[in-house]
Amino acid sequence: MAGTKYGHLVKPLPVKKGPGKANAQELVWMMGNELEGFDLNFAWGVYNGVGNWHEGAPGGGNGAHTHPYDEVLVFVGHNTSDLTKLGAELEISLGNELEKHTINKATAVIVPKGVVHCPLIAKRVDRPYSHYHMALGPEYKTDWVNPPGEKTNGKKYSHLVKPLPVMKGPGEVMPTR
Repeated sequence: MAGTKYGHLVKPLPVKKGPGKANAQELVWMMGNELEGFDLNFAWGVYNGVGNWHEGAPGGGNGAHTHPYDEVLVFVGHNTSDLTKLGAELEISLGNELEKHTINKATAVIVPKGVVHCPLIAKRVDRPYSHYHMALGPEYKTDWVNPPGEKTNGKKYSHLVKPLPVMKGPGEVMPTR
């Protein structure tokens, strides 16, 4: 697209080797300066390992952290005959209470700025899956925390975990529950 009026807006995704283990095997991560100054950092990875995504987090923590911007975490499978199937079971903790939520189908987790999230633990992986994050800040910034993990009723943060409505065909949405 070089040499065209809008060619600078078409960005190839730079795929790199990820950190492995429970975290991405392959990874794309782009900051705002690579996205024409857009107020976004974007990541996409392919995952196939089990365990804590942030094993060995700074300060010896479990991976719980916050960001100074809103973020959406998206989890999708690679089963083209049923996009609702994730092919894995993950557990994410949300809030200072570290309330646990299970992700086992195509799901988006909305993380408002300042909300504690993680650890994120891959409990089971039957087939590789993808994770995307779209964060509304031009650079990735993380504050690692060790919240107290107080108890909730288990549903305080459930409004932030959304099964993705997958279209089966024109106008037909597959069930998400």
